[in-house]
Amino acid sequence: MFSTLILIAATLGLMQFGISYWRSLIAGIAAQPLSERFRVASGLNHAVPEAEDFGALLSFHRMTPGIEQRTSSLRGIQIYYAVVAALCGLPALRRWAHSEMVTCARYVAVLVDQRLEQNLACAAEMRSN
Repeated sequence: MFSTLILIAATLGLMQFGISYWRSLIAGIAAQPLSERFRVASGLNHAVPEAEDFGALLSFHRMTPGIEQRTSSLRGIQIYYAVVAALCGLPALRRWAHSEMVTCARYVAVLVDQRLEQNLACAAEMRSN
C-alpha cells in the first residue's frame, strides 16, 4: 500500500515537472519578437497578438506552407488553450488564464512568422540560382 502511494506521488511529480517544462518552452518561443512582415501579412490591427486572435492565427498557420520535412502539429497547444479558456470562467483564475491564452496566441504567431521567414529565404535562394 505504501509503495503504491510513493508510485502515485512520483508519477504526479513527474507530470508536474513535464507540464512546467513544456510551458516554459512555449513561453520562451512566445517571447521572441515578431517581424514587421508578420504584422502586415497577418492583418492584425494591433502590434501584439491577443488571446482572441488564437483562432485566426491557427488558420493563418494552416494556410502557410512549411518547408521543413516534419509536420508542425499544434494539437497540444490547442488542447492547452481550450482547457485554459474553460478555466477563464472561474473568477479566481481569470487573470492567469487570460495571460496563458495570450502566450498561446503569441506562440502560434511566432511559428507563423518563422514559416514566413523560411519561405522568403527559400524563394530568394531559388531566385538566385
